[in-house]
Amino acid sequence: MLNFIRKRLKYSSGIVEIGDIKLKAIIADSFIKKAIGLMYRDEISEDECMLFTFSHPSMLGIWMKGMKFPIDILWLDSSKRIVTLMESLPPCRSVFCKTYYPERESMYVVELRSGFIKKNTVTKLTKIKIEEPKKRR
Repeated sequence: MLNFIRKRLKYSSGIVEIGDIKLKAIIADSFIKKAIGLMYRDEISEDECMLFTFSHPSMLGIWMKGMKFPIDILWLDSSKRIVTLMESLPPCRSVFCKTYYPERESMYVVELRSGFIKKNTVTKLTKIKIEEPKKRR
């Protein structure tokens, strides 16, 4: 059912720059888009990411339910600085999936292809830029 819904959602797109690397961002900016995230997708390409945007900072938990592949995750504060990064989080096929939380409150979450953080030497000091998304009609 969620896969059926996911295929019919219209996503905004934008650009997330991580250091010198520009990625096409799939924007999860509604409750249902955030709930579904990357579930049921077969992969995410090296030049893509999913960007979750929130209206205020909080302890944003991410789980891997329904995922088909591992991912790297960055949590960003309201100034778009990395507060937590996690690498190669595995998919969860169980009913009981672990929820991953940042070390501090965050306002943005960036999900990336597994291995991105290591390959590109991303650290908490890496500069992040988020371009305004192009709204879908």
